[in-house]
Amino acid sequence: MQNYYEKKFESLVFEFDSVVAKEKIVEELLYKSSQPKFENYKNKFDMFWQSNFINLLTEDNVRHENYILALSQYIRFGITDKNICINYLKRNIQSFILSVRYSGLILRSDHNSWCVLNEIEQEIENEILHAFFQTVQYLQSQYKHRLEIYEDIKNKLNIGQVTAMVFGSLYAYEYLIPNQDYFDYLPYQFDTIEKNSAETVWKAFDEIVKTSNKNTRRLTEQSIALALKNKLMPFLIDEGMTLLLQEQYELYKKLVAIKIEIINYKRNVLESFCFDKQVNYKLNNSELIYTNTEENKDNWSEKNALLINYWFSVGAEKLLNSDAIYSIINTGDNLEANAVALSKAFGIQEQLSKVYGVSQFSINNQKLDAYETMITMTLSQAHYLKDHIEKFMCFSPNAKSNLHALAQMTMHGFAIGENRMPFTFAKREDKIKRMSSWVKGSSNTVKKKKMAQILTFWSCDLYHENDISTFQQKPFYKIDDFIFQFPWLTAFQNVNTMMINYVRKLHKNRSELRSETDNIELNLADKFKNAGFQVFCQYQPQDSEVGEIDLIALYDNNVIVAEVKSTYIKSSIQEIYEYRNFTLNKAAYQLSKKVAYVRNEFLNQYFENVDDVKIHSWIIDTTLEFDHQYLGNHLKISMDEIIISLNGKVDFMDSIVDGLLDEEGVVNNIDPLKFIDDIENDKFWTHQIGNYDGFMNRMLSKLNV
Repeated sequence: MQNYYEKKFESLVFEFDSVVAKEKIVEELLYKSSQPKFENYKNKFDMFWQSNFINLLTEDNVRHENYILALSQYIRFGITDKNICINYLKRNIQSFILSVRYSGLILRSDHNSWCVLNEIEQEIENEILHAFFQTVQYLQSQYKHRLEIYEDIKNKLNIGQVTAMVFGSLYAYEYLIPNQDYFDYLPYQFDTIEKNSAETVWKAFDEIVKTSNKNTRRLTEQSIALALKNKLMPFLIDEGMTLLLQEQYELYKKLVAIKIEIINYKRNVLESFCFDKQVNYKLNNSELIYTNTEENKDNWSEKNALLINYWFSVGAEKLLNSDAIYSIINTGDNLEANAVALSKAFGIQEQLSKVYGVSQFSINNQKLDAYETMITMTLSQAHYLKDHIEKFMCFSPNAKSNLHALAQMTMHGFAIGENRMPFTFAKREDKIKRMSSWVKGSSNTVKKKKMAQILTFWSCDLYHENDISTFQQKPFYKIDDFIFQFPWLTAFQNVNTMMINYVRKLHKNRSELRSETDNIELNLADKFKNAGFQVFCQYQPQDSEVGEIDLIALYDNNVIVAEVKSTYIKSSIQEIYEYRNFTLNKAAYQLSKKVAYVRNEFLNQYFENVDDVKIHSWIIDTTLEFDHQYLGNHLKISMDEIIISLNGKVDFMDSIVDGLLDEEGVVNNIDPLKFIDDIENDKFWTHQIGNYDGFMNRMLSKLNV
């Protein structure tokens, strides 16, 4: 009895030929949304690879990216027949190796597919295959070695979560301020030539706190005060220091160093070797040789920084035209900091609305306003920057060390009645009461209720086993009735990414997601209409196999057919490449069908001579990954670029640098043909990146005046 893929293959051969059928059948496996019934098979990949037509595959077939991806998923979900792998590698050994890499098994040394793969290595005498497996075993052993070092130090240190917060905060002020994107050297650094990002160090702190010992008794103000007296104050007042405490802090530094190394090794070595085919490792006489054939820099960081500036400028304009401006006019020395905070909040609200379709969202059945949720963070950020970090920098030049400067700042805070501790804590109810003035409400009771919901939104309960958030999503820690917060983290955190990934990654299955996607498409359609295009949004073809076409835009003899994708901001190499290999490739697969329908069925309704029509097929996506690359024949571009271009704001950085934020920007009339040409020739980013250093230098020079 034939399985689903065998039947489908026969119909494709009948409709086309065997060559085309082999191309289309693997596309259906990887990218068709509907799933076939597995019948007696383990999964759809098991069914596919046990189909009869697999024997027809040639070397050219198995070298194709789609077949490599298809085999990688077969390996990932569990090999049921080793002969499938053996026959594949006999056709092309390098494609088989790439499939093993793409499967992600290098990250999972205990995966059951390794038993079968090791059998294959023993049966097939091949030097290339043997060298690959040796390299993998070496990389895995090195990772295991690092994990063992970490566990050994962690067991020796044996500290509680509050102590971990104390040591982390001391470390931050001693080594991480002034803040930098990358640090050339940190204490006990495992790899002395590695440049470590601030975000990686923060991630290490986060993981150490969450895996440190939980309290056996309920936390009280007295128990926290005792911990501060014994673990923090000896470093600040030169009293009560013990040899044990010094040793503990040094062990903590070593723990941070090895945790950073583990994070870096997993990402930069294991993940890159798994998912980035430009990266290669080879073991040669016990020496690991690294190569990277990547040619072009993607400028992701620069692009992201520019977009943050754009949305901040949008927020500043919105602040100036809102009633919120009156709430900060009389805040004296804090006026500028508060204006920046509210501009950030408005800007992120606009970014969420225009790019991600999010205006109001519900988390755990609690409806929250995006702006009010954001000002909790942006006002906290303004406070910590001004009253902690800037104060610390004032004491730093005349201090013997960073810890001495921290001690002076803390003691000065005590003298004037202000909290300048390296980390802050408060009872949850007290924090709610203090922050409730930041939100609107008909009464104090309403404000407190709203603030309680927002505080819950931002707080990671360290005792809640199911809370899988990271500091990037929930920067507050909750233990019992207390909330802990970190000035050195909050001050420098990327609040745009924080909010986007909270709603789109941590809560990716929210019920509002479908309506948010509709909002994105409808908003985009309005932008195209305002620019002079004739627009068809969420177009339903008569052929149900084609699926909904997100956007068709007509102007003159040009037709844009767009597939819209929305996701979160990727942080790992695995996330990045799996998004490309599956989500974006699937979008390209779907878009090919839609372009064919538009060409064959749609155009003749609106054009007399369809031969003169030029079709532009775009994947418009909320991420910057693989920006302006082609997937098949389709150009992948960012939603931000399209929105900014259609808003007539392509010179937004000049406006920011020249201080024109307080003037209402006049949107230039959009020339649709020039817009299309500029997008397809990457002129938007060529201009922005080409002038990036100049923009930043001009901004810095203004700040120094």
